[in-house]
Amino acid sequence: MTTDEPMPTIEAELYELSMPGRLLGKEVLDSRARRIGIVRSIRISLHPVRSELIVKGAEVEFPVDFSAIETVGTVVQLNSVVRDAEEIEVHDVIRLQKEVLDDIQAYLGAQ
Repeated sequence: MTTDEPMPTIEAELYELSMPGRLLGKEVLDSRARRIGIVRSIRISLHPVRSELIVKGAEVEFPVDFSAIETVGTVVQLNSVVRDAEEIEVHDVIRLQKEVLDDIQAYLGAQ
C-alpha cells in the first residue's frame, strides 16, 4: 500500500452473550429522560478511530458516540436529545430485548 492510498476502515461489532448484559439490552434514555431504545451492540472503528453504541429503537437503529453518554447504570443516560427516535414503552423494551437476543442466537447457531 502506498502512502497515497487512504487507509481502509476497519470495523468490529461487539455483543454480549447475556440479556440484559452490562450494556447490551439496557434501556437508553436521552437528556429529556425519554426512553428511546435499547443497546443492541457496540461498534468500534479504526481509521478513523471511533467507538459507539448501536441503539435499537421502535422503527430505527442508530449509532450513539461514546462521548454522548452521560452515565451508565441500570439505564444508559445520554447527554443530548435524540430527535430521530420516538419514545418507546416498557413493553417495547421487552420486545426489543427478545429480538436482539434472537438475532444473536441465530447468528451463533449459523456458525
